[in-house]
Amino acid sequence: MTTKERALAALMEERGYTTGLVQTALLLLGGRRELLDELIAFVAETDASEDDVVGRLATLCGTH
Repeated sequence: MTTKERALAALMEERGYTTGLVQTALLLLGGRRELLDELIAFVAETDASEDDVVGRLATLCGTH
């Protein structure tokens, strides 16, 4: 697991997201630094629900 992946996982766990969502995010974005940065910023800067995070993941994966 890269430093960015660990940072995202820690942030999501700290925010109370389910393990399944954390694992899904890492699976979809693993190794894609720009996308990891975008999701880290989204989670850090918003009070997003799990549905919001899923929507953001869909957007990120659909555009890259």
